[in-house]
Amino acid sequence: MYMNNYRSFIIVLSSLLFFQCRSGLVTTSNSCYNAITRGNQANEAGNYSQALDQFNQVLDQCKAYDAKEKGCAGKAAALNGMQQYSQALDAAAQGLVINKSSIVNLFEKARAEFGLKRNADAKASFAAIIDLTQKNQNVADRATIYAKMAEIDLKQNMYNDAVNNIQQAIALDAGNNNFYMQRGDIKAAQGDFTEAIADYDLAIAKGKDDAEAWKAKVVTYVKSYQEKYNTTDAKQLASKMSVSDKQILCGEITKAKAKGVKDVNMDLLELTVCK
Repeated sequence: MYMNNYRSFIIVLSSLLFFQCRSGLVTTSNSCYNAITRGNQANEAGNYSQALDQFNQVLDQCKAYDAKEKGCAGKAAALNGMQQYSQALDAAAQGLVINKSSIVNLFEKARAEFGLKRNADAKASFAAIIDLTQKNQNVADRATIYAKMAEIDLKQNMYNDAVNNIQQAIALDAGNNNFYMQRGDIKAAQGDFTEAIADYDLAIAKGKDDAEAWKAKVVTYVKSYQEKYNTTDAKQLASKMSVSDKQILCGEITKAKAKGVKDVNMDLLELTVCK
């Protein structure tokens, strides 16, 4: 939900890998370097067709293996952006033939596998990246991978693994408010609504005071009351809820709407419960 945009992470990994290659025995010509840079910029801007054309040219014209490796990763990133996951997987696999420890190609491989709903394979690819980046000083990058693994775990209803992985992400990058949101989602999926609301409150208090956070919080409040009063029918809920619970829910709905939340179901519930 909160981890769909990994462009900045890809750019960091790409830059690290590229400059590592340029400082070694292999060489990339200036023209290939510039072409790769243009392709990365196109991917960053979401111009995936342009990026794909650029990286196809790199793979056709550049001979150095570091350029080929980078070209495969860039091509895979563009194809992932276009949701052409099978082709992206092929491109990343070609890059891994060149360098089996290529972090950027492993990352694009994982993204493609996740897009193809090959969750176990994606999780294994992300775990391989974690192993390769244990000494990486940029712990925020590693935190992002743990969060992605937690997202995969949640989709597979592997709640304990999901909690463990998001806890790892938070331990590495406690300033990322999206991780608290993600932990809240996991807790809500487990039915631990009190803990979920606490995480949404924490994210809000740390700066994520926006419509997304408030909507998640109100939806979780609603689920908690539906469970408490054993009904999903709005009229029955309104008739069963205590005065104090109504005050809490209606107050949260009012705050959420003030933050820009627009939701038809919330509006209907407000009309029924908060008369």
